Amino acid sequence: MKRFIWLGLCCMPLLVKAQQELAPKEVARAVDSAAALIKRHYVFADKGAAIATHLKTQYKAGAFNHLPGWKAFDSIGTAILHQFSQDGHLYMRYSPERVKGIRAQREESGGTDDFFHSPEAREHNYGFREVKILKGDTGYIKLDQINISTESLPVLQAAMAFVHRTKALIIDLRDNGGGGSEIDLVFEGCFLPAGLTLLESYGGNGPGEVDHTVAVDSAYRYNGPLYVLINKRTASAAEAFAYVMQAHHRARIIGQASAGAANHNEFYAVNDQVFISVSVMAAVLPGTRDNWELKGVQPDVVTAPGEEMNHLQ
Repeated sequence: MKRFIWLGLCCMPLLVKAQQELAPKEVARAVDSAAALIKRHYVFADKGAAIATHLKTQYKAGAFNHLPGWKAFDSIGTAILHQFSQDGHLYMRYSPERVKGIRAQREESGGTDDFFHSPEAREHNYGFREVKILKGDTGYIKLDQINISTESLPVLQAAMAFVHRTKALIIDLRDNGGGGSEIDLVFEGCFLPAGLTLLESYGGNGPGEVDHTVAVDSAYRYNGPLYVLINKRTASAAEAFAYVMQAHHRARIIGQASAGAANHNEFYAVNDQVFISVSVMAAVLPGTRDNWELKGVQPDVVTAPGEEMNHLQ
């Protein structure tokens, strides 16, 4: 059967090309849409304009010619955006279903965010992959995403209650690509005083959110020695946690420099097939312009990959 199909394709190359290749007008509209969204929403107006111009310049140079589908469009577009901007939050993705969700969320007032409340989030246990007590009475929590919401709060509370009385605690954020919190900084509030300003956000339209820790019941607070494990795949909201714990001298950060993705992003529909992630705000320490964008969180103890657990003292 495979041989028959292969022969058939060889005999009809023009037909297959006509069926698969994106129409040039559709590609042009998608590039124009993506460029306009970047220019309108990017956190730094001058850089956003430069990125948008570069994307259109690459289109005119033929970078998007003869594409076999929208997946190829998102791959090429993302490569162009990353190479020019060095911004890990700026990318395109082919996902018609996600586009529908993005549009529906913008149209519906009071709609819930799929990231926090989807069946996938529940099946994934909101990122809490492992909670245990190691030898020496050391607690261990493995998180592969940050997903803090009213729905996930009981999971966070159960994890913190389990390790509450341990002599030390490890928060393992290796390979954690980020996420966010829908209900203020509850996770950080498990380790820091309530009402503490941790991060400020600003963008093209001026100051944005100010992130404070919230009061957490003593049953879920942890006051003992804290270790946070990171690596080059620790990104975004996971980096933010490590960054503020380090800035407030609350935790010892162990591992390798993190990904360096500090900007806040939002999703926008490019067309019916593709959406774009655009950095819209930059998170910084209060009263500064300091963050971990591009440079990453720098560990207090640098280790080889996989050796982090051997350097807890």
